[in-house]
Amino acid sequence: MVSGSRPEPPAESLSGVSRRVGGWVRERARGVGEALTTPSRPGEALLAGASGRWVRLLPYVVAVAFGTALLPSTVLLLINDYGVNGALAGALGTAQAAPLLLAVTRPLQAWWIVFAADVFGALVLLGADGPHAEMWPWTPPVVIGYCALMVALGLRESRRALFGVWLATGLAGFVLELFRPARFTSLHLLMLVLSGVLLLLTSAIRARGDAQRRLAEQETISEAERARRTLLEERARIARELHDVVAHHMSVITVQADSAPYRIPGLPEAAREEFTSIAASARESLAEMRRLLSVLRSDGSEGERAPQPGLDRVQQLVEATVRAGVPAELRLAADLGTCRRPWTCRRTGSCRRPWPMSCGTRPGRRPGSPCGPRTGG
Repeated sequence: MVSGSRPEPPAESLSGVSRRVGGWVRERARGVGEALTTPSRPGEALLAGASGRWVRLLPYVVAVAFGTALLPSTVLLLINDYGVNGALAGALGTAQAAPLLLAVTRPLQAWWIVFAADVFGALVLLGADGPHAEMWPWTPPVVIGYCALMVALGLRESRRALFGVWLATGLAGFVLELFRPARFTSLHLLMLVLSGVLLLLTSAIRARGDAQRRLAEQETISEAERARRTLLEERARIARELHDVVAHHMSVITVQADSAPYRIPGLPEAAREEFTSIAASARESLAEMRRLLSVLRSDGSEGERAPQPGLDRVQQLVEATVRAGVPAELRLAADLGTCRRPWTCRRTGSCRRPWPMSCGTRPGRRPGSPCGPRTGG
């Protein structure tokens, strides 16, 4: 029996691995950038609005790393280089490094503690006579911790608070510089420049995040306004369709019911009352329709209203009918006087076309035959 070996799948190429790792790094860097530009509310930790859990934990990791690195280095530097007492060096190192953990949630309060500790430490070092005491009023660990604190401040506090912090830093360094012994090298300008640059950069990042947040809010408001406008337009369209369909047919019913006693000779009194009741119901339906349309026009607009035409405009109605291609004629009695039944079209809104409608619905009328109103006693 001949046995063949199954070919092994090709190993993943180095370029594919590098592309995947690069994509992962870019995605994480994008998450950190979004978190940095999202301002956090007072009392929240820095980067608290980040989507990834590891991004939200990043400020705590950085703060712990700075604290654990700066605390022993500060204590050893004060003891070995400046000759400070061990207990006092431990207290100063703790006061200068431990508040970095507080800076994750309350950077301004942490700055007050660190600033007071740095100034007090500079006064302590003023009388130091260690073998390697060279830098004053700030030591290198103080400068590093202070710069990390400036980043936390710039991502949280307002520009007015940041300017106050920078001004206090420069003023304290300038006052201490007046008492600097000749043997010390000044780090005052270095601290002032680094803190100013970091505050400027982080405040710019925070301002960009504020602008993006306001832009997103405006886009949300615009979307809501567009949705509201679309809804109002749809309701107005429904109102127009209701008016064109329902109100028109109700007007036809009203006209036919009102004109029935004049179109049908010998109509019994009971039938006249029935037609009158139908016309009244139609008028009530038109009134309800008007109220419904006013509800649909919830933007406060009202439909155009004008007085309905009366008998003095019958001639214009006949002329318009003739221009439309329907033969029509108008006969007026010489002794017209006062009409026995005043037209109630001002309430019904339907007297605009009473006689063309009655002609169109008159039984036995041939298409094209002339029709027209006759007004008389």
